[in-house]
Amino acid sequence: MKSTSLILSAAALFSAVAATAADNYSLWPRRPAELQQARSLMAEKKGAEAAHLLSPFLKDAGIAGREARQLVAAVNTPRYLTRQHPAAFVYTVQSGDTVQKIAKAQQCPADIVMLLNGLVEPGGLRIGQKLVLTRMTCRLLIDLKQREVSVWDGDTLVADYAVLAEEGAAKVAGETTLAAREGSLEGTSIPAHSTQFTVADHALRLENGLHLSPEKGGAAPCIRLNQRDLNELTQLVAVGANVTIIP
Repeated sequence: MKSTSLILSAAALFSAVAATAADNYSLWPRRPAELQQARSLMAEKKGAEAAHLLSPFLKDAGIAGREARQLVAAVNTPRYLTRQHPAAFVYTVQSGDTVQKIAKAQQCPADIVMLLNGLVEPGGLRIGQKLVLTRMTCRLLIDLKQREVSVWDGDTLVADYAVLAEEGAAKVAGETTLAAREGSLEGTSIPAHSTQFTVADHALRLENGLHLSPEKGGAAPCIRLNQRDLNELTQLVAVGANVTIIP
């Protein structure tokens, strides 16, 4: 994925050409002024305004759309990973509740319940205790041509990740669902219900057999992502999430 510095350097290098052929998109794609305006708004801590300004460009192909997605993701991802999640709500612990029972009933994975509430062990809940939960209803969009994996909450772009490589993913393109959130720690498989899952390295497995795996290892067909991106992505989606793969 091209960095902004590379884009600006290339723009300067070819400025003379662009001046005489401003409409020739084969030489250099025109970048809308909203991109720079959004950066200025973000510098002023006006992330919501920046995201709104860029919303018309999010589904565009090419460099402008990709940069817009990166900027909007930089605004929205942090919110969705914390107690500031727009769908966050407070749950009061009832008699007989466990983390697993709450997770199933409230559509919030057990590891996310623990992360949001600073729980080290799943036991020890107190009747009347207040927990912050989020109902995780985001969907995944895997665009093989754009080499991106994005997370959407309805029409809101939540996160956007670069695909490092793909092996056989085009063969299973179409609609599917998330089958499992997987973890491993020092080569040992860690189930999602384990207390160690929050500190494990993560991967995702889809119902169609496609894996979202780290840079090294993993079975085909697969989409390879940076491990840090995968760990973050796993905190944004729940088992059963809708997944669209565009070849």
